[in-house]
Amino acid sequence: MEQHVAPRRDGGVDLVKALAICAVLLIHCGTDHYTLHPIGSPPWLAADFYGGVTRWAVPAFLMCSGALMNAPDRDLPLRKLFSRYLLRLLAALAVWSALYELLGIAAAWGAAPLAQQAAQAAKNLFYGRSFYHLYYFYFAFSLYLALPLTRLIARWGGEAEVRYLLGLWLLFGGVFPFLQYFWPLREMKGSLLYYVLPEAFLCPGLGLLGWYMRAHPPKSWRPGALLFAAGFAVTFLGTWVRSVHYGVSDRLFLTGFGPFVLLMAAGVFRLCQWAVAHWNRPPRPVQFLSAASFCVYLVHPFFQSLTVRTPLAALPPWWGIPLHAAVLLALSLAAYLVLRRIPVVNRWLI
Repeated sequence: MEQHVAPRRDGGVDLVKALAICAVLLIHCGTDHYTLHPIGSPPWLAADFYGGVTRWAVPAFLMCSGALMNAPDRDLPLRKLFSRYLLRLLAALAVWSALYELLGIAAAWGAAPLAQQAAQAAKNLFYGRSFYHLYYFYFAFSLYLALPLTRLIARWGGEAEVRYLLGLWLLFGGVFPFLQYFWPLREMKGSLLYYVLPEAFLCPGLGLLGWYMRAHPPKSWRPGALLFAAGFAVTFLGTWVRSVHYGVSDRLFLTGFGPFVLLMAAGVFRLCQWAVAHWNRPPRPVQFLSAASFCVYLVHPFFQSLTVRTPLAALPPWWGIPLHAAVLLALSLAAYLVLRRIPVVNRWLI
């Protein structure tokens, strides 16, 4: 008979998820400020600071999922993977995509005939052109579909083999796509090296990396701090320098899976592991924010659309961006407290 045992919470993973969802809100609240202020001005630098220091959020979420799902002692037959985890992702993507299409129709009410808007919404749903932040689902699909492979690697791979495969994943999924914009790869169109692998290929590798770091806890805070500091310095300064050079806000170093962003994500993961090494259990606020993180991710654009034309969005960026993010967090957590009490919603949609 199968025994169902509640898994012990991982304080490090909870802390990473709690920080990552706050980072997502800061990213989204600061995005518009890149175009509202002159490049290199103090307000623009504030947007660059918040955009750079938080860009690690999405890869960190994938590391957290992989850290838990790739654990060799976790029972995960294919039937359970598809009927529980992948089906839940698919249901949530379908429902939230439909809801945001309805929100778009309501926001554009009167701008075009309703039948025309409804037809466009139906096309968007059919072709998978979902609302901007729902792209995360596709990365999650990639990670989950590859779990049978990555779990085999985690269970049976030797130390050297795992490190080698992680290196290949990061090289072809993170480094090469970034380097294609620099010499000599940018001159190699048509050569074998130019055909780099897409970002979705990297997601299972990030999941395996999360498991690897969880299985090998850090002995000090210094490596994590060094990884984060190095990644942030290059991301912040690289965005600044390239933007000044080209005369427009350049986002190359802000790419979600760029190599320096991945350094930050690994650094945050390591720092969180080190910070919680002596916890008996994660503090309740951290547990709560971790549990609510997926719901907050899904609902916060709705509240952001309500606040985008309020004075919040026009405040000086140095303190206006975090204040705006804090308001969105409070509203999204309030929504979570309501939605988690709805039986079908709390199981399938958040």
